[in-house]
Amino acid sequence: MKSIVFDNAGTILKRITVLNDVVHNKLIYETNTIGIANQKKSRIIVVLQESVNELSRHTGTLYNYLKDNMEYFEISYSQINILKSDVVDVLANDSTSFHDLFLATNTLIENYDVEIISGCALIVDMDNGMIEYVYTAGGVFFEDTRRVMNFINNSPLSIYIASGDNKESLSKIASILKIPKSNVYSTLNREGKYNLVNTLQRRGDYVYMVGNHTNDQLAIEAANTGILTLEQGENVPDILKDSADHIIYSIGDVISIIKKNRGD
Repeated sequence: MKSIVFDNAGTILKRITVLNDVVHNKLIYETNTIGIANQKKSRIIVVLQESVNELSRHTGTLYNYLKDNMEYFEISYSQINILKSDVVDVLANDSTSFHDLFLATNTLIENYDVEIISGCALIVDMDNGMIEYVYTAGGVFFEDTRRVMNFINNSPLSIYIASGDNKESLSKIASILKIPKSNVYSTLNREGKYNLVNTLQRRGDYVYMVGNHTNDQLAIEAANTGILTLEQGENVPDILKDSADHIIYSIGDVISIIKKNRGD
């Protein structure tokens, strides 16, 4: 059997993000959230599992929300070992509010024509015990995304999505692209993506992994064929490029890689 695992944002979906830098009280547009997190080892990304509509019902501080709703958030990216309870503990004196988050949310919705609202997230500095950025992300499918998925759906390969994004947005994407929802894994960190690739290999699958940033590196390295896509146009470290068997600049090139591997 053969399987192909895709990251979501920056891989099948062109990501559009609006951040609110709550430390400096300014909005930042279409930036690289993983790149910002990588600037400090103590920074982590926390994804809120509720949809934008559900979150809009909340008021008060994000700390109180996290404390009272630990089942509704996950750590999607971290360079250090952190538990959710650790996040709540360090943010006890943080005053970042839902108002701060909705500034980013409303700006994204009002200024961009997005197909998918991926949801809301926080960048937390664990050393300083503070939320530095809050953001809302959305996106549009890359030009060749549907063509690639149609090609794979008509082949013997099984498609999986392994992403740090929340469950609701990924379920919508899976429905549009005709991917079984049982094959969708949400709010996965680097180790989670690696574990999925490893699990598929242990059952005997030949695995392709397609990702776009350092949160995909372990999975790209572990895959039988690791594919790094730079269609989003983000700067990535050389060590990530070196880990890939193929570097592409359009998701459409996945088709030619699959065809070459099977001898078409």
